[in-house]
Amino acid sequence: MISEEQYNDAVEQKDEAQEIINQYFVEKRKRFEDRMKINLSFNDDELVYSASSRCPCGHGLAYPKDCTPDHYWDCSAILKGIANKNVQHTAKLPFTFYDIKGESEERGTTRLEV
Repeated sequence: MISEEQYNDAVEQKDEAQEIINQYFVEKRKRFEDRMKINLSFNDDELVYSASSRCPCGHGLAYPKDCTPDHYWDCSAILKGIANKNVQHTAKLPFTFYDIKGESEERGTTRLEV
């Protein structure tokens, strides 16, 4: 049988672990925000691509892997710093309002829902 002392120790460990987890995400968000301020160019390994949704310029829609939930879908050419400025690009599509569905390699379907 678990004693009251064991239970209290476990609760204390859980609270300490949660503080570390919370701090990890605060620091991760700060690193991402700092990166966005100084360097907007990402490489393919740093991006998550839509299965099939594309920008009018022909490049796929994507977002950085380490972004926060309040980020957005964007043209991958813009994110990679190779966008042609003379071509129309999709406006940023905030996650809050847009959801790219079906990012599945097996189904290969992506739908943009508003």
